[in-house]
Amino acid sequence: MATGLKQRGRADFNFLADLARWSGMSLQGAAEEDFDRLIDTDTLPEGVQSQIRAVTKVMEAESKVYQWDRFYTRFCAEQQFRSALLAYEDGEAEILAEYEKYADQGGTLHLNPDVEAPSYWSETEFHLAPGGWEGHPRMGFMIHDYVYDLIFSTGGVGAVRAGEKFTDARVTTARGGLKDHYDDILSLGVGTGRSAVSIQEVYPDARITGVELGRTELEHAKVVAARHGHEWELYQAAAENLPFEDDSFDLVTAFILFHEVPVPAAKQILAEAYRVCRPGGEVLIGDVAPYKDQASLFRCMVLDWETEHREEPFWRGSLLADRPGLVSAAGFEQVEEFGASYPWVTRGVKPSR
Repeated sequence: MATGLKQRGRADFNFLADLARWSGMSLQGAAEEDFDRLIDTDTLPEGVQSQIRAVTKVMEAESKVYQWDRFYTRFCAEQQFRSALLAYEDGEAEILAEYEKYADQGGTLHLNPDVEAPSYWSETEFHLAPGGWEGHPRMGFMIHDYVYDLIFSTGGVGAVRAGEKFTDARVTTARGGLKDHYDDILSLGVGTGRSAVSIQEVYPDARITGVELGRTELEHAKVVAARHGHEWELYQAAAENLPFEDDSFDLVTAFILFHEVPVPAAKQILAEAYRVCRPGGEVLIGDVAPYKDQASLFRCMVLDWETEHREEPFWRGSLLADRPGLVSAAGFEQVEEFGASYPWVTRGVKPSR
């Protein structure tokens, strides 16, 4: 049971989750049949980006089910935070009581009110969250307990197909490490701690440190750690400018971070990951597979829609980028990538001295 959830919120979230799942499964399935009927792949221009642009134009004009699928997807994206805000107001007393209950548990929070957030983060309302990730004093709670747990968890949103689970992708990524044990793991863009829970599940004895720009997300990550009986070190900092000494961690991870940042920032983040990674340590990235590794052009088109319609401005650039090349350019060796559409895992090893 989600903390503070009342009947109004329960009904709202059930409706949105069912709508997202139905649209993602039934309407997208029918739209893919239209795609196969309407698109002559022999006449498409070269280059995946040009092809996506061409087929999107046809589908938006000719396929009614594709139009309805996109309409409902946008509708759910707009409604989810409105519903979360109303549900929060209904249950605020219980929610604040839980924060108080765990005030001395879940590890240590290192907030930095002077942190310099990059403009791509502070000026973007990611996923249509009003005001962005700091748009509400308890945005972290609303993202984690309501939007992700009650809508995204059943799939049909973004890269997660209907019927798939976000949690499975996190565990799959965490298991992508080369070793069975790590002493010190850094989670870049730790958010509300969802990926850290999966990392801790796979490596129960590791010390977890998380970095995130959003205060409200970090505060909720501490609550999440407490709920699971974990103790994490949580820092408010930019992943491009980490507050750690060189060679501090034997595994540096980032889950669904790189499609939320522009490519130049990704390069800076990887340079910092290399600096704080110990010789012989690894970097492990879990994200959406690049377009070249998606199963079909139809799937590329559906994913690319996120860029302009669900406030994912860096999505396209990330899925077109040479991620292994970026990891290699940072200095990592033995770079490999593997997985499915989601998660797609990229791994590299810092050379031993």
